Amino acid sequence: MLLIRNLAIKQKLIAIVMLTCVLALTVVGGAFVFWEWRGLRSNLVEKLFTEAQITADNCKAALTFEDTEDTAKTLKALKADSSIVFGCVYKKNGNVFVSYARTNVDKEYLTIQVQQPGYSFANNLLTVFEPIVLDNETIGTVCLRSDLSPMYAALRRNAQNTGAVLFLAIIAAWIVSARLQRLISGPILNLAKLARGVSEKKDYSARAIKDSNDEVGLLIDSFNEMLEQIQERDSELVKAKGDLELRVQERTSELTTSNKQLTSEITEREKAEHKQVELVKELEGVNQELKDFAYIASHDLKAPLRAIKTLADWISTDYADKIDQDGQEQLKLLRQRVDRMHNLIDGILQYSRVGRVREKLTEVELNKLLPEIIDMLAPPANIKITVESDLPTVKCEETRITQVFQNLLSNAVKYMDKPEGHIKVLCSEDGEYWRFGIADNGPGIEKKHWERIFKIFQTLAPRDEFESTGIGLTVVKKIVELYGGQIWLESEVGKGTTFLFTFPKAGAPEQPPEEETVEVSAEENSDGSEGQNNEG
Repeated sequence: MLLIRNLAIKQKLIAIVMLTCVLALTVVGGAFVFWEWRGLRSNLVEKLFTEAQITADNCKAALTFEDTEDTAKTLKALKADSSIVFGCVYKKNGNVFVSYARTNVDKEYLTIQVQQPGYSFANNLLTVFEPIVLDNETIGTVCLRSDLSPMYAALRRNAQNTGAVLFLAIIAAWIVSARLQRLISGPILNLAKLARGVSEKKDYSARAIKDSNDEVGLLIDSFNEMLEQIQERDSELVKAKGDLELRVQERTSELTTSNKQLTSEITEREKAEHKQVELVKELEGVNQELKDFAYIASHDLKAPLRAIKTLADWISTDYADKIDQDGQEQLKLLRQRVDRMHNLIDGILQYSRVGRVREKLTEVELNKLLPEIIDMLAPPANIKITVESDLPTVKCEETRITQVFQNLLSNAVKYMDKPEGHIKVLCSEDGEYWRFGIADNGPGIEKKHWERIFKIFQTLAPRDEFESTGIGLTVVKKIVELYGGQIWLESEVGKGTTFLFTFPKAGAPEQPPEEETVEVSAEENSDGSEGQNNEG
């Protein structure tokens, strides 16, 4: 097929016609030969059955009286048919009565056992069995074998004749196709010649001559129309070229002016960028000062708070006999306010550290970490904390993941209002994330407060009733989102609350190089991960 595709159109038309003719004539010749073969086989079978029937009729009396000589004479009459190479008469019991064989025939083709009436083709021989019937009783069987060589010789002659006729037909088809293809290839070749001349000389005024109204004529009309359009556009292009040269001169002048303006703007932008770099450096310095100020201020504020609490303890102890019950309550309230301020400062410091101060990432086995957190919380005897499913090992900062579980569990313990509290730690797979849950049977949270409790300094319960800074859940949310997860809650008032958050299975994201990575000491961890909460 590729060879035909690359031929010239003249040769391609001849090749297509010849292939079609050869294929059609081959199919017809093959069908004729096949039909002839079937006809020769049928005629041979019919002829041999006729010979067998005649032989059977002639052998009835001889077989009845067991006259072998008469039977032998009957079989010798088969010599008249040169294709019959073997004849045999069998008795009723299947034994050979009389047989006949043509000379120069292999004995292995002559030996055969009596079979059921019918015919078969094998070993280039046709074998026919015909019963000998006398008074509706089979008294024997006649077997005749015919050589198939004459049939194949006739078939070869027919095939040769058919091939000769097909060859002559193919020659005639080639002569006719070679002449008639000019009706199609001639106009197309002329059109191709004209197109080549137009392409080389750029003479778009030339036109092709149309001599038919078929598809080729339509092609010539379209080609002439195309040449006319190209000629018009060429004239327009010549005119446009002159206009373009004039415009190029004008634009060159404008670009020269614009280039001067652009150079001035680039100079001003470079100055602005240089100033911006200086401002960024200044801002980084101010930001570092603010970080240092937050850290120093939080620690410096703790000192007077500790002093105030110590003085309150001294006054309560040394002047216990001079201060009445109301005074003692006021001192107790003062100590509580000092503790709240101390926790608030720790919470602010802790919140500022999340995402800025990073620990080294480690493989944390939550199955070992959770029992330690539960023991550290030391929940009351009426509150039971259970881990409902096997927990994975995650790659993260151990202090941060501890803060998440500790704050959520401490909230559940702190606000439990049932005589028997049940807190469950849940874990399941959620695509590329682990989904963790802290479920309790506490008081529950109204839906209108679900978003509010994650904001800093937001609490729902009175601060005098439950000591809370309103930073714990904010810290939890910031840590979870820092690791690429999400946190939300599901709650029903009076029945309990479930805090849910996701954590990537691949572990914590890579730390930016500019972030400070430190080892957090146990003292700082215990001071910074204290159970702040937002829930009320």
